[in-house]
Amino acid sequence: MRRMRNPRKTNIATRKEGDRILGTIEGDPGGPTVVLVTGLHGNEFAGVEAAQNIFDMLDGIRPQINGRLIILRANLPALEHNVRYLDEDMNRLWFPSIIEKIRDTPEARIKSNERRQMKQLLPILDDIEERDDEPVVLADVHTFSAEGSMFSITSSDPRQRELLSNLYVPMVFGIEKSLRGTALGYYQNQGFISFGLEGGQHENELTEYNITASLLLLLHAVGAIEKQYVEKIKEYERHLKAHTRHLPVETELVYQHIIEPGDGFAMRPGYSNFQPIKKGEWLANDNEGKIIAQTDGYILMPLYQQQGNDGFFIIKENEG
Repeated sequence: MRRMRNPRKTNIATRKEGDRILGTIEGDPGGPTVVLVTGLHGNEFAGVEAAQNIFDMLDGIRPQINGRLIILRANLPALEHNVRYLDEDMNRLWFPSIIEKIRDTPEARIKSNERRQMKQLLPILDDIEERDDEPVVLADVHTFSAEGSMFSITSSDPRQRELLSNLYVPMVFGIEKSLRGTALGYYQNQGFISFGLEGGQHENELTEYNITASLLLLLHAVGAIEKQYVEKIKEYERHLKAHTRHLPVETELVYQHIIEPGDGFAMRPGYSNFQPIKKGEWLANDNEGKIIAQTDGYILMPLYQQQGNDGFFIIKENEG
């Protein structure tokens, strides 16, 4: 089990959230606000550690950053227990009707851990939304259970494509629509530039480095930092280019295998992100027998953990 560093004290007055705000940096006004959301799933520590790395690099930098950086930890009890969630998936609850109910219900009457966590998280995000005239960029940071390359989940909106092209991370379109109730989808609808960053396998030592590199390039791409102020940025650029050079730049979701309770789903061993597969290939099993690929493509996020409702995705290179 990974050990998390102690969260940094912040210059935003905390309420009941305690150490939910891992760190903030207030720079020159008038720049973008960048929000890093980590730990929506409690078994994904590398994103928390990478965000802490970013804070350590930039806290006190001179000249100071342009704009504002806010780093959040979402599901504190799940992080403490090293599980994806305790009661329900926190990244499948971001529907306006559910959010309204959470807002209107006293915390003591909310039975689900994940909804209580959202109750505490929402005022922080509301405050960002209400007081920002400049662009807000929200990166929802995750890791996954299979081996293989990192990637980003984003819409095909030109504004998002242009920004993410600076990260040297493959872009996957369509998953943000198929995964209903995600934080990134909700905040896209609120006007944020919002995307998911899937940094690598949960326990792979490279994953923290991948995410750190991507987040620093993100801050440069939005104009929060200048390249010459961060000595490692060229190293990170070289690393990410090498890490993803053999992968398609843009892909599109073509198939998603959803797991129902009691299915008995089990992925066959040995699959990794962006591994080419052929139509008819035997990918997994459930109570009904073999699960075969419905189309050619690349497999994405094959499930090798107990919690989760998505068995795997199939993507194809974007031709548009």
